[in-house]
Amino acid sequence: MALSANLLLPLSQETAAKRGILPSLASRATIEFPNYTALNTRLSQLYGASVHSSVRKLGDYQVFGLAASGISSRYAFGGENMAEELCRILASMLFHPLLDKDGEFPEENFSQEKRQLLELKDAEFNDKVAYAHRRCEQLLFQGQPTGIDRYGSREDLAALKRQGLVDAWNEILDTARVELFVLGDCTAREAHAFGELFRPLGSPYPLDRVYFEKPGEIQRVTEEQPVTQSKLSLGFRMDTQRGERVLFQLMNAVLGGTASSKLFQNVREKESLCYYCSSGFSWSSCSLTIDSGVDTVNMDRTEEAIFQQIEAMQRGEVTEEELLYAKLALKNSMGSLQDSLHSVENWYLGRTFDLPGQTPEQAAELLMSYTVEDVVEAARRLEPAVVYRLKGGEC
Repeated sequence: MALSANLLLPLSQETAAKRGILPSLASRATIEFPNYTALNTRLSQLYGASVHSSVRKLGDYQVFGLAASGISSRYAFGGENMAEELCRILASMLFHPLLDKDGEFPEENFSQEKRQLLELKDAEFNDKVAYAHRRCEQLLFQGQPTGIDRYGSREDLAALKRQGLVDAWNEILDTARVELFVLGDCTAREAHAFGELFRPLGSPYPLDRVYFEKPGEIQRVTEEQPVTQSKLSLGFRMDTQRGERVLFQLMNAVLGGTASSKLFQNVREKESLCYYCSSGFSWSSCSLTIDSGVDTVNMDRTEEAIFQQIEAMQRGEVTEEELLYAKLALKNSMGSLQDSLHSVENWYLGRTFDLPGQTPEQAAELLMSYTVEDVVEAARRLEPAVVYRLKGGEC
């Protein structure tokens, strides 16, 4: 079973770094479990239970997660109520993190978590696939919260002090939108007890997707770095309506989201213009991005070929075979969600913006009802906004 609390707050450049470090600090040590050894000893006693923290971004929101997972109570040899034990550990992290005599997070813990986040920033910079995608997203949402990194900027992290972090954590607990998940083999009574324990958390404000703004002239940005493989990332805005998430997932699958897609089959395979070429769709930010790795000499031709595939879709050049392959790939993906509790949580967390009760089975049924005409109409709502090039230079 898995229990988790996800706290959502609007992204802000001023608070992103300060808030981003907090879940790992809160889960590192508590009053009851004051160090790594004490916490892991208790987790080992609970048949190898585990805890983890996370910071994600959904549209304009920063999402702070704390989760605990372990075996079901009926498999506990000692008769432990595993849901109750996991709840206790989560409550300890959320409400009673370890503080020093000055009422601050301990200096050693803070320094280690800050160092790890800075190392993560450096690793993300060195991963040029992720770097190019992130730069495209920053340009696509320039001046908007969606363009802010989930942990804020490296400069903000480097300048971060531990003073005031406890107040920031309490503010999250008081004001965030909270989504609780109880997943796996547990009883309704255990799920209810978990919900009651954490009911005082946060404030139930409504969530909004990113407001659609029709882009003007395409923004073109080129950067040079000493890389052997150049990157080409394209960003699109889309005017999507409530209830259309599955339709746009399908459109994305036909365009570049599967191995049978137009971008993969034509740009990569037939024309051999790039090492990879795929598209990704974000419902919470109403956007679509296309990422590819290319030789520098092929950048112009690759961009042209990508837009040709989009224009072909918009003219109605989508076959029933292409549609069927995309449907089957998505349906298979939806059917496999139950194999992972983390995937189930991601499914419903993402749907807090629209149709929160929609199950994978309901989505799959809706998916199979869409026609070629529906997909073509969705493709016509793609509005190109950004062309970002990371151009290889001297290595």
